[in-house]
Amino acid sequence: MQTLVQYEYLDRDVILSGVVDTIVKESPVLGILPQKTIQGNAYKYSVELSLPTVSWLTIGDLITENTGTFEQRSTDIYTLIGDADTDKTAIQLNATQNPEAIDVAMKAKAMAHAWELNFIMGQTTTASSTKQFKGLLRMIAELESSSTTDLDGSTTPGAGNNTQVIAVNAASGALTMAYMDALIDQVKPGKPDLLLMSRVTRRKLNTLMRATGSTGSGVQLAEIGGFGLKVPTYDGIPILVSDWLPDNIQDGASSVLDIANFNQATARASGYDNTVIFALQLGDDKLCGLNAGEITHERELFIENKDVIRNRFKWLCGAALFKKYSAAVLININPDS
Repeated sequence: MQTLVQYEYLDRDVILSGVVDTIVKESPVLGILPQKTIQGNAYKYSVELSLPTVSWLTIGDLITENTGTFEQRSTDIYTLIGDADTDKTAIQLNATQNPEAIDVAMKAKAMAHAWELNFIMGQTTTASSTKQFKGLLRMIAELESSSTTDLDGSTTPGAGNNTQVIAVNAASGALTMAYMDALIDQVKPGKPDLLLMSRVTRRKLNTLMRATGSTGSGVQLAEIGGFGLKVPTYDGIPILVSDWLPDNIQDGASSVLDIANFNQATARASGYDNTVIFALQLGDDKLCGLNAGEITHERELFIENKDVIRNRFKWLCGAALFKKYSAAVLININPDS
């Protein structure tokens, strides 16, 4: 609920109706991520880790039997919820604005922001909790094992304990197009549906393009229609920018990034200036969101002991990564290098 002073801000002499939008964060993930509707408190699924092999035989040879490998994962459906109370007197006295509509719009934005942040950082930071679903960093870390919480990759693509994690440097290093290509190659079959990065990382890619020229560089300035908006591409793959990707991750050690100790409040400075890039394939059998129905909105006109209208938003949601090679991450990137 707003204070009296804040309500008075909304009722001045002829002004533009509404509130100047100063809280602007961008991430297109929520709008494009496939959503799988499930029922029940928890959801168990198997993550495909490797394929079986076959043999060439000659007469008299024995057939060698083997199967692919997979591990079971489980996730819960988590409750994302928020209330917004608007004073009825403020509504009745306001001649130029609609305080309730503004409160509703800001609460809806907060819901989207909370989901976008958790989709990347869920259960990986000092600020997260088990009340949130696991985000991308945690899901990729668990491709090594269900109990792993660090990104145990290697500077050699496809090596390391987790092949889906590539480090540009053991501690912190410069982004190169060779590493961009290696990241893309770790998502298969086919190409990633998108590359997800921060604004500062996209600027670094632009710098690389200008330094080498677009011919053969992989970076294309031409925009294409994708996901309902126009986006730049790298090697034909849409580049999407997320304001929720951190640029203040601590330098790695032996190509292991301990995401369990990452602190969002850490000031970006030397030693804490790394970021990551994701390559992702989306789909019901790849990377997708989970939910137990659409976001609900309830409006209550009577709240005991308060003369307010209450708007409540609630979403029962989660996320799952069904295939190992549907996601990969490039770590230990210093976009200032």
